[in-house]
Amino acid sequence: MFICFGALGLWFGRGLAAGSAQEMGPGYAPALVCWGMVLIGVAVLVRSVLRGTDPIDAVSPRAVLGIVAALGVFAATIGTLGLVLASMLTVAVACLIEPKLRWKEVALLSVGLSAAALALFVFVLRIPFRIWPI
Repeated sequence: MFICFGALGLWFGRGLAAGSAQEMGPGYAPALVCWGMVLIGVAVLVRSVLRGTDPIDAVSPRAVLGIVAALGVFAATIGTLGLVLASMLTVAVACLIEPKLRWKEVALLSVGLSAAALALFVFVLRIPFRIWPI
């Protein structure tokens, strides 16, 4: 799956100029991510051939719906609530998948991941996200 998605991404992005690490073009980051996916796929493939694998468990409908709901919440709130609150709300919705989590764990996780998203996307990558609803 990783190899296929990575290869598809490379194929669809073949017309984008990659540029260099100092002057990134529109195809630089997608190509980097796709090559990473291909490498992860190759590593998983080699490991599974050498060691064998266990059968895959059935997919939980609750987990699938929870992830889709969390992504929907993020998409619906990023424009109005800003990156910090939308990220916190997304983590809280995603944590509803596992009922055994305590509210303190969810709060710490949502604050930590929101801070990491803020640091990475706004301060490091300088992507002009709205940070707060103001």
